[in-house]
Amino acid sequence: MKALISVYDKKGIEDISRFLKEKGWDLFASSGTLKYLLEKGIKAYPLSSLGVETEGIIGGRIKTIHPRIFERILAREEDEVEVFSLIIVNLYPFEEVLKKGASEEEIIENIDIGGVALIRAGVKNYKRVCVIVDPSDYERVIEILKEKNEIPLEERIRFAKKAILYTAYYDSLIYKFFSEKLPFEFDDKIVLSGKKIYDLRYGENPHQKGAVYSFFVSNLNILHGKTLSYNNLLDIETAFSLTSEFEEPACAIIKHTSPCGVACGESIEEAFERAYLSDPISAFGGIVGINKKCTKNLAEEIREYYLEAVVAPDFEEEALNILKEKKNLRILKIDFKNYNYHFRECMGLILYQEKDLKTSIPSEWELVSWRKPKEEEIEDLLFAWKVVKYVKSNAIVIAKARRTIGIGGGQASRVGAVEIAINKARSFGLEISGGVLASDAFFPFRDSIKIAGENGIVAIVAPSGSVRDKEVIEEAEAQGISLFFTKERHFRH
Repeated sequence: MKALISVYDKKGIEDISRFLKEKGWDLFASSGTLKYLLEKGIKAYPLSSLGVETEGIIGGRIKTIHPRIFERILAREEDEVEVFSLIIVNLYPFEEVLKKGASEEEIIENIDIGGVALIRAGVKNYKRVCVIVDPSDYERVIEILKEKNEIPLEERIRFAKKAILYTAYYDSLIYKFFSEKLPFEFDDKIVLSGKKIYDLRYGENPHQKGAVYSFFVSNLNILHGKTLSYNNLLDIETAFSLTSEFEEPACAIIKHTSPCGVACGESIEEAFERAYLSDPISAFGGIVGINKKCTKNLAEEIREYYLEAVVAPDFEEEALNILKEKKNLRILKIDFKNYNYHFRECMGLILYQEKDLKTSIPSEWELVSWRKPKEEEIEDLLFAWKVVKYVKSNAIVIAKARRTIGIGGGQASRVGAVEIAINKARSFGLEISGGVLASDAFFPFRDSIKIAGENGIVAIVAPSGSVRDKEVIEEAEAQGISLFFTKERHFRH
């Protein structure tokens, strides 16, 4: 039996090659692999022994592309050509070269051509040929051949599936490389690919299986704690996305992908304390996100509470040591970067959109009621407007002194969300009077404005667009509320 070996990554190739030789196989290898095998004392034949001379053409860009080679991969039984029963191939390290920030010339030269062609040909003829692309599979191949002297069809199918997935992922990286050279557009076709980082204990619920794959990033930078769950990851995204809206020290505590407490402060310690006390009941078991370095003093405070995870751009060494005393606390160091696009599966479809990264500022809003707000009220409105983006729709945020005092989200009616936010504030003895309110979408009726005014809300920011905008404005004026309309809404589903 014959094997063709052409690998960039030589890991494990010596062991499987020795095994094949001991079993009486003839080995054929491309120049670099041949040199390696011969140095290891393993007899192998050059491709030229097949009557071809391809290596070195146009500066080495062509090595294995020749009909004499491919007929020994693609031949059917009736063609009466002896095939390579085993092909062992891996490709130029395109991904690694990209990651190290190499020159464009080096990147282009690491786009593999011949190796991909060998893999595709072997996959096409899987009934006669077995293709191995992953060094971690060599031991499995050895075990199979020790037991059966040939690789069964079911195993060849399994290896073929893995091989074509390998080339698909490789091609997706090349696609991404060229895509990033041009302005973004929604192409006619979409390629989503990633490498598995780890298997989850379960998905959203214990009866659901799940796994985590790389996409934009491949390293979660987990410094301590248990493996992150499906739900942890979703909450963490909300935590760092929300806090990255602020330049000043800010803290957000997240439960079930929605904030339960958010605050800014003169220091990161003050921001955490104010956020936690916004809703200490919901904060139990939450995810804490901060946008500044975690200090020793903050770590000592966090240590007193039961929390699932702490997410920050950096940690003081003493702070990290203190937090690590809590065995199960997940600690993540994350660069606060929002990726521009968002994917979601829906009924077998992929919904693909730009992320909601725009946050309009007061100078872009329109004051539509008679009352002119105070400067600190405008600051609170902007704070609440940033937070409401991250609350499930219908969403309402009541804030005061750059701190949430009541959050109502995930409601089918907007007035219901207003009532929940007000009741939340009251339940913790927080003073609503003088506070402001942000709504993620327009008010369909005047009822929400009436309730807000009766509870002391002095300013509101919300999108326009309701057929009853005029009635809403009239109610705001009757209640003496400063009402700003924005041009954007912030639905979150």
